[in-house]
Amino acid sequence: MPTLPMNDDVLIAGGGLAGACAAFCLSRSGRSVRLLEATGEPGAGASGAAAGSVNPLMGRRARPTWRLADALDALRWITREAGAEATFDETGVLRPARSREQAGVFREAAGEHPDRARWLAPGAAAERFSAVETPHGALWIEGGGAADVPALIDALLEAARRHGATVETGARVTGWQERGGGVVARVERAEGRADLPAGRLLLCVGLGHAALGALAPLDLRAVKGQTLRLRRPPALEGEWLPVLSGNGYVVPQPDGTLRAGSTYEHDARHLRPTDEGRQYILGNVSQMLPPLAEAEVLEARAGARVSPPGSPLPALGPLPGGEANAGDERVWVFGALGSRGLLTAPLLARALPSLLDAPARIPEAVRARAA
Repeated sequence: MPTLPMNDDVLIAGGGLAGACAAFCLSRSGRSVRLLEATGEPGAGASGAAAGSVNPLMGRRARPTWRLADALDALRWITREAGAEATFDETGVLRPARSREQAGVFREAAGEHPDRARWLAPGAAAERFSAVETPHGALWIEGGGAADVPALIDALLEAARRHGATVETGARVTGWQERGGGVVARVERAEGRADLPAGRLLLCVGLGHAALGALAPLDLRAVKGQTLRLRRPPALEGEWLPVLSGNGYVVPQPDGTLRAGSTYEHDARHLRPTDEGRQYILGNVSQMLPPLAEAEVLEARAGARVSPPGSPLPALGPLPGGEANAGDERVWVFGALGSRGLLTAPLLARALPSLLDAPARIPEAVRARAA
């Protein structure tokens, strides 16, 4: 079969955090890149609903996230290289212990990771963070903080454009065919359908995976999450607040408001915010910050986190096939970021230019595979 002329080296489907990080890193490496976002605005899915918490020690036992040192370095690197340093506020994370048992676990975590965390006994925690309820003490985590995810995505895509990338909205990839040493993607636009040839197709489609049957072997799972933007109550005016993670999370925003979350809804029937979600979030976060019980809700958002079954880590690599499908070597998947995207997407995207040429080097922990 003759070689097919390629319009782009890499065609990226999806303009969320994974797609934006990939577009920036690939275009920066010299590849010609075209990013297609199905909606009218990049980051309109789960990335747009994210609170932006960057928590290095996650889970009830405060374990380090995957490749933590490299992950934080990659987040700092990508914000710096994209001229987006202002989108990442690295001021730390406070994790109030929810019980005496968890206090013991957090003390152990501080002892195991003295370069990352410090245990604050109840008195010390109350003295330093007087507005926060810390009857059992708290774990103070260095190096974490908060990122403005929509602003980061905008900055990454603008930097990608400066490197020659094309970013197109209102363009949905509905299928593809490997042909002539590359891949031809079927794209639906308002003006009609088009076939776009490229060297590779990178699928960063988030919840859009459900519309692409070829992604079914990954058995990706979607969990609805709601967040609230709250007006800072008068009782908290003038109080310096860190990112809080315990009974839900609270993330101070650049405009002075507070982003609070989140719900974890496995059987949601729609992606609209609900009163039940609002009450659940306020009930949780007010256990850390009591004035939030009556806080004014300025905005409610909802999105769906997508993750592989049984893993908190994303999926990256050539699209695997099911029992009757050998897979597509020219079609890659990069996504399923779950709740740790800010500590995985920049890390994997930074390695993506070399991994595209050497897929055997993809870490096994994140390699896309059929369930």
